[in-house]
Amino acid sequence: MLGVTNNLNSLADGIRCPLDFGPGPERRPLLPLVEPADAPAEVRAAFDDACAFYAMERPPAVLRVMANDPPFARDLWAGVRAAFEPGALDRLTKEILALAASVTAKSDYGVDFHLREVRRLGLSEAGVLEALQVTQMFNGFTKIADALRLSPDDFGPVLQAKTT
Repeated sequence: MLGVTNNLNSLADGIRCPLDFGPGPERRPLLPLVEPADAPAEVRAAFDDACAFYAMERPPAVLRVMANDPPFARDLWAGVRAAFEPGALDRLTKEILALAASVTAKSDYGVDFHLREVRRLGLSEAGVLEALQVTQMFNGFTKIADALRLSPDDFGPVLQAKTT
């Protein structure tokens, strides 16, 4: 699920997909967005499913760009849908993780999209702030560990001492 999120964020930001929800910076896509009415049947089915899944009037911009290659767009949507379906984790938890990944990757498109989704799925503003605080905390720890060139093995003696 995080791989799907990072891949879509990189794609969407790289080709400058316009944001689907927020006011954000003006972004002119580098590739044309396929209009739903002009899409082939296999893409229209993916568009319709994406609109229902995300409760959107129009398909996500990143899917509309990728619809320039209909078989790829169909398969891309199937992969995204499968990744975000409830399983051991519920849909809201997966969207919170996607928001955290988007913040970490500094993806305008991903933050815009997944912030809307966590709110739509019922996360309160206090929950949004808590998710962002946890993300910030772990991003900070990771940056410090990276700067000190620490490896997970460096924490072994500390963790072992705590359990004895």
